[in-house]
This record gives sequence, structure tokens and C-alpha cells, in this order.
Amino acid sequence: SSVSSTTSATMQKYMRLLLALAAAVAAEPLYDFSSSALVELTDDNFETLVVGDATSLWVVEFYADWCGHCKQFAPGFAKAAGNLKGIVKFGAVNAEKASKTASLYGVNGYPTVKVLMPEVTRNPYTGKLGKVAKDYGGPRTARGVVDYATSLLPSELVAAVTDGGLESFLSEGALPKALLLGSKPAVSPLLKSLALALKGRLQLGYAHGEAAPETATALGVDGFPRLAVVPAGKGAAESISYTGEMKAEQLLAWLTSHAGPPLPPTDGGGGGGGGGGGGAAA
Repeated sequence: SSVSSTTSATMQKYMRLLLALAAAVAAEPLYDFSSSALVELTDDNFETLVVGDATSLWVVEFYADWCGHCKQFAPGFAKAAGNLKGIVKFGAVNAEKASKTASLYGVNGYPTVKVLMPEVTRNPYTGKLGKVAKDYGGPRTARGVVDYATSLLPSELVAAVTDGGLESFLSEGALPKALLLGSKPAVSPLLKSLALALKGRLQLGYAHGEAAPETATALGVDGFPRLAVVPAGKGAAESISYTGEMKAEQLLAWLTSHAGPPLPPTDGGGGGGGGGGGGAAA
């Protein structure tokens, strides 16, 4: 009948509209990389930006634009990237477009988050660069990701300095030295990331200011946090004090200006430490 034909045609039109809307939603990009602290990672740039970077810790999410769990997680992951900007690098891989990289890292579900450690090795048989990748299995929240990532920043690159140990710290090795006298007993993630970024070019140390009054006096420090650089082969009397903001980008730029020359390319590739906001050093 004409009524049933009209109803059928209307239903078909309605279904086509629903399918078109569903396709539009599915195609909506999960991230706007132009306004985010996240780096868009692809099959073409993953090895260069991530695997070849020996001076940064990378947190990488593998996702799909249509994935509901990814959409729920995206605001938290982007927030974690912003909170740790200049301290830890964050990237996101559209696994459906970068299937080679997703397959290489054994990704079989979304979202999958992996933390790639800084150390770079080269396979002696294939010549390929590689890194240890740790799976993140914690809460899908900004706080969970931040806590896990900062727990993996290497602490051994920052020397502990106490009263009576300043001279030994300054005389060890041929690198320039930088010492932060902080207001807290623990070394901050920011200082660990700076030590990683300048590994082999500048030796960083940390002293809890209130527990090291003699060290503070020797460097002419009367408040905390305070950062000072001592050129290679010099003593505390020739220290140079930092007077800028205790933010990642400014700190890295200043420390780099007092560091040794850039290291030549190695199996570990380049990197360059992070940039951006970041939090206070102590």
C-alpha cells in the first residue's frame, strides 16, 4: 500500500541519517594536538621522537577515535600532560592509523598506556633502537598517570649533598655543577627531569636547605629554594646564583647555558630535555 511504502521510505531515510550521525561521531578526532601538551605520534615519527630520545621519560597512549573508554580517559590524560609539561613528555598514537607502531608494542585494546624509559639501546643484530616500555595499569585519571610517571623518573642522577660534602661534590668529575637548596627533604620530579635532560653535560645536586646551613652559607644562600651553578674546576666562592622563576622552561634554559657542550649523537639518539611550564623545583 502507499502508506506502507511511505513508512518504509521514511524509516530508510531515518536509518541513513542515524548512520551518518554515527559516522560523524566516530570520525571526530579525540585530541586537538594544536592546543594540547600532547605530541601527536605516528608510524613516521615515533622512533625519532620517542625511541631516539635518551633525555626524556615518555608517557604514550594508544587510542582509537571511536573508543568510548578512550573518550572517557582523554580529558584526564590531557590534564596529566599539562600538569607535567616540561618534566615528562606525553604523546598519543592513533593506533588505527599507526598500526605498525601499535603492533610493535603489542597493543590489542584501547586505551593502552605505556611509559618508555629514557635509556636507549641498539639491537646488535638488527641495528634497531629500542627502549624498555612499562605498561600502565593504574587508574584512568590524571592523578594516577602523574603519580606513576613521576615515580619512574631516575633519582640516581641527582647527587645528595649534605653539610661537609659540598667540596667533595664540587671536585668530583670534570662537569660543571649545579646545586639546588630546597625547602623539602625529597628531590622533586622537576629536578630529576632536569638532571636527565642534562645528563653528561652538568652534574646536579640537591641539599635540604634547613638541614644544610653550612652549605647554604658557603654558597651565599639565605632562603630556599635557591639554585646555584659552579663552573667546572671552581669552588663555592665562584658560584653563580639563579634569579629567575622556578619553572621548567626557564630553569632548563639557564642550566643549559652553564652546561658543557651538547653530546655527540650516539646509539641513544638525541632529545633535549623538555620545555614548557612545569612546577616549582622545590
